[in-house]
Amino acid sequence: MSPRTSPAHPTPVRPVLLALALAAAAACGSPTDSDDDSPTPEPGDTLEVQPSLARLEVVNNVEASQAFTVELVKPSGTRFDVTDDVRWTLGDPLIGSFTGAVFTARGGSAGLTTATATLDTVSGSANIEVFVRGVRVGPGAPANAPDLFATGTLDPAAAPEIAYPDDQVIVPRNLGDLEVHWRDGHGHDLFELSMVNDHVDLKVYLPGTGATGYSAFETGEWYAASMGGDDITINVRALTVASPATFGAATPRVIKLTETNLEGGLYYWAATAAGGAPYGIFRHDFGNPNMAAEPVFTTTEAGRCVACHVLSRDGEKMAITYMGGNGDSTIIDVASRQPMVPAMQEYWNFGTYSPDGTRLVTSRMGTLTVRDGTTGVAIGGANGTVPTGGAWVTHPDFSPLGNLLLYVRGTVVHQNADWHIASGEIMSVSYDAATGAWGTPTPIISGNGNNYYPSVSPDGQWVLFNRSTEDAYDDASAELWVARIDGSGARKLDLANVGANLTNSWARWAPFRATFGPDGATEDLYWITWSSKRDFGVRLVGVGRPQLWMSPFFPGRVAAGGDPTAPAFRLPFQDISSNNHIAQWTEIVVPIGKIQETPTRAGPGPTQMK
Repeated sequence: MSPRTSPAHPTPVRPVLLALALAAAAACGSPTDSDDDSPTPEPGDTLEVQPSLARLEVVNNVEASQAFTVELVKPSGTRFDVTDDVRWTLGDPLIGSFTGAVFTARGGSAGLTTATATLDTVSGSANIEVFVRGVRVGPGAPANAPDLFATGTLDPAAAPEIAYPDDQVIVPRNLGDLEVHWRDGHGHDLFELSMVNDHVDLKVYLPGTGATGYSAFETGEWYAASMGGDDITINVRALTVASPATFGAATPRVIKLTETNLEGGLYYWAATAAGGAPYGIFRHDFGNPNMAAEPVFTTTEAGRCVACHVLSRDGEKMAITYMGGNGDSTIIDVASRQPMVPAMQEYWNFGTYSPDGTRLVTSRMGTLTVRDGTTGVAIGGANGTVPTGGAWVTHPDFSPLGNLLLYVRGTVVHQNADWHIASGEIMSVSYDAATGAWGTPTPIISGNGNNYYPSVSPDGQWVLFNRSTEDAYDDASAELWVARIDGSGARKLDLANVGANLTNSWARWAPFRATFGPDGATEDLYWITWSSKRDFGVRLVGVGRPQLWMSPFFPGRVAAGGDPTAPAFRLPFQDISSNNHIAQWTEIVVPIGKIQETPTRAGPGPTQMK
């Protein structure tokens, strides 16, 4: 029997246990006595990246590179070069890339970002600051265009004028594109368009012979500028190539950028002339800002006109009506673009989904009907009809909080049509999502004309609505108004409206809160969209073609008494040749899969434009 296990010899056990304990301690190390001879990361170790700040400049798309070194630092100060062993990540992946420990900036983005080196569970970081400078001479412009402006003298009397965008416009960083339009009454034939901020200085040279012109920056140029600072200054200079001694310079315009990107998807109705391109429901995914609008359910898929539509919050279902006003209806599975149910002899015009998508409230002939959100079948019983006191009602909108429904009660109705309501007042009725029970309707916005198209903000605290002197159908006098959810504090949104008789109609909220402003002084904002027949710079002037426009809404500015919006901008993804209406938002853009053949059904074009 060994001394370790024999109860007759207890004394020899202590030295053996002590030796084993010391050996274990030496093998495992301790916070105060780590193994400084090993490059393997241990608790208390750090990674040090050098240089700690790298500044690179990309000029005319010529790449710029910086090599980094990484050392593993032990608590005792011992260092190991682990440059070849770490993996790299970038705060802004589009600002450049790593090959081994060499970072290369290619001009796709600009600004300050963080490069993080990681070895097992230990990481260290460095800052990378990229500046982008560039000159691009467009087709038809002389190759020496930059030199002509560099040697010319400013003539204040020869200034062109920037027609779009407005000064101090606020846009999301991921807008993807922004056109610049100008007017020129001096016969210039060469124009310099510039975009400048803390990290970007880009110039584009373009020929021109008319009194107006416009251009957009390339995708990479816009992205670099949008990431390169909190604002962008744009300017236009102009000269005549035959006599370049002087040039004119417009008054600059400043574009301000939000802190956060715009999220969600926008589905809208694009209408074209009979015999033109497919028309119907298109969408844009703000997660892919450079993509053009995507057809979802148009005359190609449906075989006939489709117009009024409403999306579930999760983006999976879209309830639509065919053939304009009082048309039959169905519910579309967005992923397949196929009807989930056959076309129903259930006629309706306006609709809204409950936040959970289980209920769909529709309007037809002054009645609000509660339906199953998937099948469209009317719900029976006391909860199947929204209480309205027998009034003619339309334009329902669920609060994103699911606790109430707004709708419009009309005291005057023309042509027995939901869209021809006049002298409307906006009503609020509570809703219990657990039981499906409705409360008692209460008027919240009345008088001062016709009040209609209510829309509840994502936080459930505000109602956006139209007010006009007409009957709610294609009203030239329609203007955007906002009030608190109880109807108090109603006010016109002057900066968003920009002027009278522009058919500023059918406003809706984007589904997420965003932020704007410098660190320590950021403001909350919610984006609003609407259709408007206003001029678009120099491209749509006096034609009255509705396009989709957007502006931020700042809740904190209401109490301060200032205008809670900002100058509006046109959403760049839409077709300028179509009439674009009924912008509906969803939180998620569901990918569209393989499309099956859809039976077609001949029929006329849209009969009502709501």
